[in-house]
Amino acid sequence: MAVILRAIYNGYQEYIIDKTDERVTSLPLLQSVWTVPLITGVYLYFVLSFGPKWMSNRKPAEIRSLLIVYNLGQVMANAMAFTMGLMYLQDYPYSFLCQPLMLDDGAQSRHEVTLCYIYFLLKVLDLADTVFFVLRKKQTHVSFLHVYHHAIMVLSAGIFLRYICGGHMFMLGLLNTFVHAVMYGYFFLTIYRPDVTRGASWKRYVTLLQMGQFGYFVFHFFRPIILGVDCGYPRAMLWFAGIQNIFMLLMFGDFYWRTYVKKSSRPHQN
Repeated sequence: MAVILRAIYNGYQEYIIDKTDERVTSLPLLQSVWTVPLITGVYLYFVLSFGPKWMSNRKPAEIRSLLIVYNLGQVMANAMAFTMGLMYLQDYPYSFLCQPLMLDDGAQSRHEVTLCYIYFLLKVLDLADTVFFVLRKKQTHVSFLHVYHHAIMVLSAGIFLRYICGGHMFMLGLLNTFVHAVMYGYFFLTIYRPDVTRGASWKRYVTLLQMGQFGYFVFHFFRPIILGVDCGYPRAMLWFAGIQNIFMLLMFGDFYWRTYVKKSSRPHQN
C-alpha cells in the first residue's frame, strides 16, 4: 500500500505540480491546482442540488436590474477581449495551420498569457448564468447541455491556462469571445427590451452562430492532425479539443432541431 501511495504522490508531483507553467502560478485562482475544480464542484452542487432545494419554498428573486448590468457587462468584457485578440494577431505572427506553444518570457508569450487569463476569468463569470436561473426558479433552463457546457469550459480553460497556455488553442478564445458578445447582447435585450425578442424569428441565428464556431473549431484542431503537421503543440490536446467540439456541435445541433425545426414543423391546432 505504501508503494502505491508513493507512486500516486510521485505522479501527482511530476505531472500535476511540476509541469505547471510558472508564469501563471501567481495569478488569482491559479495559485493552487485545486481551486478551479473546487469552483466547478461548488457550482454543480449549487445549481443541481442545494440551489433548487433552497428556492423551493421561496418566490423567484427579482433581479432584473442585476441581470441588465450583468449581461451588458458581459457584452463589454467579451468585446474588449475579442478586440485585444485581434490586436494580438495584428502585432505578432500566428499560424492558422499549426501554432506552436511559446513558453519563453518574450513579449508575444506574455501577451498570450494575459489573453488566456482574461478568457479564463470570463468562463468563471459565465457560471453566474446558471445561478441566476436557479434564483429566478427557471430550473427548466438548467439543462444538461447548459450545465455541461459551463462546467467543462471552466475546467478546460483552467487546465489549458495552467499547462499549455496559448499556441494553437488561441483561436478558441478569440472566436468564443466574439460569439459571447453577441449572445449576451441577445440576453440583454431579452431582459431590457423583451418586446424586441419575444417570438423573434432571428434569435435562432444566435444558436447557428454558436454552432458555426464549433464547426470551425473541429476543422481548426483536426487539420494539423489530418495534414500531418507537427509544430510542437501537443497532439493529445488537439484530439481533446477536436472531439470536445464535435460533441458540442452535436448537442447544440440537437437543441436547434428540437427548438426551431421540430417545433415549427408541428401542425397548428385550432
